Formats: sequence, structure tokens, C-alpha cells
Amino acid sequence: MWVLVYIILNGTEPMAVNAYGPNHTFDKMYECFAARDRLSVDTGGMNGYFPEGMQAICVKTKKVSL
Repeated sequence: MWVLVYIILNGTEPMAVNAYGPNHTFDKMYECFAARDRLSVDTGGMNGYFPEGMQAICVKTKKVSL
């Protein structure tokens, strides 16, 4: 399972959130990477390249039972 973590710098202070909202995950790594590419464009960058002060990473995690 994968989580797309969106990182934004406020000056030099980082803030990070799940890019697609609480508890949203991707089953496959390639699905997370595709979502990261879409997010880069949605935030004003180009395919896979984010504007200054922004970045996103796909992080592998274990499935958690709620």
C-alpha cells in the first residue's frame, strides 16, 4: 500500500499532508506515481516537476485496520 505525501514549504518550515485526503492509499506503486505526476501539473508545475517550495513523494506503508 502507498500514500502520496504532499510537502509544502512555508518559508523554510515544511508542512506535509496526504495529497488525496485522510486515509487515501494506492494499492500499486505505479498508481501512486501517476497520481504524483497529476498533482505536479495541478499545482502549477510540469509532468513530475513541482513548483519551488513544493514536492510529493510516494511512501510505502503497511495496511492498517481501522
